[in-house]
Amino acid sequence: MQWFSSLRRLHHLEMSRVDLSKETAWLQVINTLPSLATLGMSECQLLYINPRVARLNVTSLSFLDLSNNNFNSSVPRWIFSATSLVSLDLSGCNLHGPIPSSVATFHNFTSLQLLHVSENDFMNSSIVLEELSSISGNLISLDMSYCGVSSLVLNSLHNLTSVIRLDLSGNQLTKGITKLLLNICNLKQIDLSRNDFRNMSLTNLLENLFKCKKPALESLVLSTSGLSGHLPSQLGQLEHLEHVELYSNHIAGTIPDSIGRLSHLQTLDLSDNLIFDPIPYSIGQLSSLEVLRIYSNLVNGSLPDSVVKLSHLKELVISNNSLIGSLPESIGRLSLLKRMDLSYNKLSGSLPNSLGQLSKLEEVRFSSNFLSGAMTETHLVKLVSLKDLFGGGNKLTLRPRLANWILPF
Repeated sequence: MQWFSSLRRLHHLEMSRVDLSKETAWLQVINTLPSLATLGMSECQLLYINPRVARLNVTSLSFLDLSNNNFNSSVPRWIFSATSLVSLDLSGCNLHGPIPSSVATFHNFTSLQLLHVSENDFMNSSIVLEELSSISGNLISLDMSYCGVSSLVLNSLHNLTSVIRLDLSGNQLTKGITKLLLNICNLKQIDLSRNDFRNMSLTNLLENLFKCKKPALESLVLSTSGLSGHLPSQLGQLEHLEHVELYSNHIAGTIPDSIGRLSHLQTLDLSDNLIFDPIPYSIGQLSSLEVLRIYSNLVNGSLPDSVVKLSHLKELVISNNSLIGSLPESIGRLSLLKRMDLSYNKLSGSLPNSLGQLSKLEEVRFSSNFLSGAMTETHLVKLVSLKDLFGGGNKLTLRPRLANWILPF
């Protein structure tokens, strides 16, 4: 990299995914580029971050991305001298504290709008979060996932009034986030998955969000967090939702009819919970839905005929439940479907002929049910994309009408 030193007027340098594992003096080179405004060095296999360098001489730097370089080092002082930054991404850098009390961290980062620091335990500090709070009024996107932060330490963070994307997943949170003083009605994305909310219900965790007159939330991810309670009917008020991931919790009860109001919803994952009763007919109103996962629950009743209205559906996984009855005759209308798994239920009757119209289907599983009858060319005729077919544990017989018929996949 030494030859870059002659490019003193260089404004933008993007070297992400270039192997720089042998470059130990890369920071010294960067310090010779006084006009640099953006620096991208993500996934460069950098090993040395120069923790003893005190300052960065590039005073005009507004964008710095060092993500996914596993430095496994104490956090360097020079990071906090780049006070002109608008965007700082240190995700996956494995930077540690403690930071000496004489070092100001984020106190002077008054222009910072994006801060992504996942997988860096130096953030697990009340002092660091207090300094971040002093300038956080401008922050739009904050990712502090997998930093080992507890609810007690998180109490030092507040004034996140401008944040619209918040990721606190993979920490040690046990309480809600009301003390962050979020403008929660403007929040678009929130990820609190892989925390420990075992003493909280989903309704309690989201109670402030449900008070919004016009909630802006688009993505709600709360998976693997020990949440209990039921699915509140107020979910239907979050009309801009595109992604809901609540899998691997202890959520019980029914899927509310109000779910059908979420016309922008693309992903609904309720897998591995304690949800029971039939899937509501209103599920067919989710006109944008692409992924529906409700596997490993206690769902009973039949698969509603309205499911065939989900014209954008690509993945339908409702295995390990207690579904009964037969499959909808017009299931072939799901023309974009790539994966369907209905195994380990109590489905009966014969396979619908329209199954053979699903030309994009790559995987289909309906094993361990009570299905019966013959499978003919009609059931398989257009399954040209099929890679996996599992249908054992039923009373089905493959019975082609033509003796020389060849499977299309």
